[in-house]
Amino acid sequence: MSRRAFTIVELLVVIAVVAVLVGLTLPALAGARKKARGIECLSRARQIVIALAAFSGENKGRLPENRPLRGPGEHVTWRYVFVRDGLLPAGQVWACPDHPDRVIPSEEGLEDNGTTCVGDTPSSFAINGHLLWREDKRAAEADRSDGAVQRPSHTLLIAESRGWFPDIRVTNQIVATDNGDGTGVFGYWHQGKGTYAFLDGHAEHISLLDTGNPDCRWHNGKDLTIDPVNPQPPEEMRDHSHPDWQFLVPSAYLKR
Repeated sequence: MSRRAFTIVELLVVIAVVAVLVGLTLPALAGARKKARGIECLSRARQIVIALAAFSGENKGRLPENRPLRGPGEHVTWRYVFVRDGLLPAGQVWACPDHPDRVIPSEEGLEDNGTTCVGDTPSSFAINGHLLWREDKRAAEADRSDGAVQRPSHTLLIAESRGWFPDIRVTNQIVATDNGDGTGVFGYWHQGKGTYAFLDGHAEHISLLDTGNPDCRWHNGKDLTIDPVNPQPPEEMRDHSHPDWQFLVPSAYLKR
């Protein structure tokens, strides 16, 4: 019985079909991997909020001081305190797998308000400074009560960020900041959205524009404390939205 071998043409057809199938499959696999990284980022943000809830439970319901004083002219960050006290380990839990920069930011060695940071951990996540901000740093590690937040399921506690500081506040100046490549400090690398975690413990991928309009998710209509650097305008305290952001944000935040 004779055996018929593949001809060159048939072999080339098979190779072409395989190449087409691989070409169709690779984008789907890449999309699945990206989606998995986004889910992992949400999970890490939730772990941080759970640790914040544990801290609050141990400190009479209060939220952590963003930069506790360590000594004359020195401070550490709340993230450093959490790692030091075993609330969270250092490492991956603080970093988004899709963070756009090769180096994850850390405040260590930077100066703020006359003191130098001597302890921080690199992180893709910053705490909502509208809940914590104070001009004068204090030694107390617990500052603001979570009970003062009227809408915990609506109020952001953690924001994904490329910024170098552990607290981040939404002001027109920050929103309008451009890193030189059409991007800003807030998360935008999950198909134009960032990872945000809320005071009640849940996390979502949200567009920066959607965090301020039609109903601001950063505060309760007014700051819990007055920000001495960028005080909130009276009209903004009455109108609980930021419709002007669409004219101020870098182009990365306009992707849908």
